[in-house]
Amino acid sequence: MLTLKKFFKNQNKKMRLLVVENDLVLLDLLLDNLLNNYLVDVASDLAKVKDLLEDNSYQAILLSSFIFDNERLKDHASRVFKNSECPILLMTSGELSSHDFAFLGQRSIDFLHKPFSLSELNLRLKLILFKLPVKDQELFLTNQKLLLNNQTHSLSFAKNTLFLSRKEFYLLQLFFKRPNQLLSKSLLANLVWDNEEVVYGNSIATHITSLRKKIKQLSGRELIKTVRGDGYLLEDLE
Repeated sequence: MLTLKKFFKNQNKKMRLLVVENDLVLLDLLLDNLLNNYLVDVASDLAKVKDLLEDNSYQAILLSSFIFDNERLKDHASRVFKNSECPILLMTSGELSSHDFAFLGQRSIDFLHKPFSLSELNLRLKLILFKLPVKDQELFLTNQKLLLNNQTHSLSFAKNTLFLSRKEFYLLQLFFKRPNQLLSKSLLANLVWDNEEVVYGNSIATHITSLRKKIKQLSGRELIKTVRGDGYLLEDLE
């Protein structure tokens, strides 16, 4: 099975990122961190972004939310990004509704809320890059004869298939990439719910319960274990 560790051991030196940030202090911090593992181009204004996108191919864009400051900037950004399908990690200090970033087009957009730690940034980037199109990664993630399809968001065992909800898919994707690793509730809330909503009460537990039922329905096994007070892990019995 392709794991994050194997994937980035072989690939991250070849990956190119575009960082768009007008806060020069933050930009310096980002560069100090990212240049250890990636090829990085930087821009502090949209005119420079346009030139860089015309001349280079990127695997991910780190984009500051300054482009939402006014309608003129949003209109300029829509023209700059219209021909690029590169996934975006949007660094924002405020809440954004779905219509706020619709002008960025039909692309993968994840959110990183300021202030953030460098370890959080690195993890989020790895998850984005690991979810690159099928030509850049495996179509399936596998665990104990269960096949998770990254395109159709379906889970299969033998000849049987069940489709997962969006959050079920992202939860199981995390578990498949980290078998036997404890994942805390706070980590799951941050990565899967992406701070798009407050995770109330038993929301995480409800989705985990649903996943357990689907896995048991397919394979007859209960693989996701609760570590009381700490989080959850996927037992890898192979």
